[in-house]
Amino acid sequence: MKKYIAAFAAAALLCGAASASNPEITGPADYYDINTGKTVRTDLVYGGDPAVLLDDDGTVYLYIGEDVGDGGYYNMPNYLCYSSKDLVNWKYEGIPLKAADFSWGSNKDAWAAQVVKHGGRYYFYNSKNSSGMSVAVSDSPTGPFTDARSGSRLIDPSWTNGKVGWDDIDPTVWVENDENGVERRYLCWGNSNLYMAELNEDMISLVDRNGDGAINGGDITELEINGIPENSQYTEAPWIYKRGGLYYVFFAGNWHEDLNYATSESIWGPYEYGGLVMGVGASSNTNHPAVLDFNGETYLIYHTGAQERGGGYLRSVCIDRLVFDENGGVAQMEESSVGLDGEAVKLVADGSEVFHNHFDNSHEPNDYPMGGYLRLGGDPLYETDSLWELLPGKIAGENHVSIQSVNKMGYYVTNQRGAAKLLHDDSGSDEARAERTFIQSEADGGFTFESLYERGKFLAVNSRGRIVMADEPAVFAVRPVVLRGSVAASAAGGKITVTAMCEPNVTAVIVIRGERTVIGYGASDGEGRLSYSFTPDGPGEYEISCLGQTVKVSFGGEE
Repeated sequence: MKKYIAAFAAAALLCGAASASNPEITGPADYYDINTGKTVRTDLVYGGDPAVLLDDDGTVYLYIGEDVGDGGYYNMPNYLCYSSKDLVNWKYEGIPLKAADFSWGSNKDAWAAQVVKHGGRYYFYNSKNSSGMSVAVSDSPTGPFTDARSGSRLIDPSWTNGKVGWDDIDPTVWVENDENGVERRYLCWGNSNLYMAELNEDMISLVDRNGDGAINGGDITELEINGIPENSQYTEAPWIYKRGGLYYVFFAGNWHEDLNYATSESIWGPYEYGGLVMGVGASSNTNHPAVLDFNGETYLIYHTGAQERGGGYLRSVCIDRLVFDENGGVAQMEESSVGLDGEAVKLVADGSEVFHNHFDNSHEPNDYPMGGYLRLGGDPLYETDSLWELLPGKIAGENHVSIQSVNKMGYYVTNQRGAAKLLHDDSGSDEARAERTFIQSEADGGFTFESLYERGKFLAVNSRGRIVMADEPAVFAVRPVVLRGSVAASAAGGKITVTAMCEPNVTAVIVIRGERTVIGYGASDGEGRLSYSFTPDGPGEYEISCLGQTVKVSFGGEE
């Protein structure tokens, strides 16, 4: 199976400020204070561990665990619900369930959950830290949900005792008819270990699979994932999905967490590791996948710490398209601030593009906070390092903008003590907002960007090509990134072929990096289809940049 890597951007025509797509959910929401018993409304909401449900009428319901507190650890008293008809416009539906609605465990532990519909009712499977899992039920997808087991756990931690003490979290549920037309219902979960059990038709109890007349650890199967690289591991957050006869387990791996997938022809496995879906996030120590088929496309819902003041304990939900190849392989993607409807641009001065120095997000907690500098010209390691968003200023005002990196979501161009840097938006102070706000003014051939934090200082270019703060401004052209769909590359017939969907009749620059760098040009037809083939120098891995995306493909020389 040949796999390719796709870095996502979005179509755009931008000469001013626009609203970002990701994070998708920023507010409003209710906050139920467990100390006072009162519910208050907040305009800025944080939450992670997304789960989605597509109802029969075409409405998508999104459920998240609300993050509150100072961001020092998980403080999650509530689940929140939002609904949408298009994945872009979301309606707040309230608090369908609280951690306090279950008599066991902490009232601050509304951890990962999933809602499924069965027999006309809605079942809310939840976890509460390491204290176990249970299920609530409602006649409505928006709740309110009530404890379906009257205080008893669906999964008791003692049943998996002897593994790790925190493995009974993160439920995912799959319902289908088997080859004989008999309905089967599956519950999968686990941190460090991946477990599966069968649900009875009532959806609130387990099948006695070993026939001993009792429900216990003997009714739970530990699933195998073969082929995980030696420097990687399964961590948590499984999501069961099926496509083209293959069962998928999407999951978070390692720490800090990346997203991965594995496939099997049987839901019981064994599963074979498929590869990386998304690398470590730039702003959150965890991630959590949910996968949705909607209106003919497939989407990945995940979380980051990209919202202002955000981080690993103040998270935000994001959505991007998920791309599969013809054999069921999943294209690797980057987290993307433009998501489904945001707008990306390139900033150009003296004919050269502005990019940030490439840095890979680290698995090591001590490497954070990370940051970068900005350059003009040269050859960025990844095409997406030169994609930006112009957003409304962190401090509102006429022509106020903030400049966010597309592939390092939550990182903004910042005037830090007179230097222009790319830094995480981890502070909500007025000073930090001013450092990340610029006044965009028209100039001959483009725009200038004056620092609101330090009036009279502008984004400029020094003699070494670095973007700096200076008295005399550089003039930046704002060029749209024209892109629709995804770019792919495949090897066959002794050639590598690059394909893409973009605007009709567009000429695209295609940069091929192997033993040497080659620049080619491809033109799309009247339907926006682009195809470009070239003969590689020899076997090896080739990296192709096209239309704001970077893809990789291995060429063995005999294809």
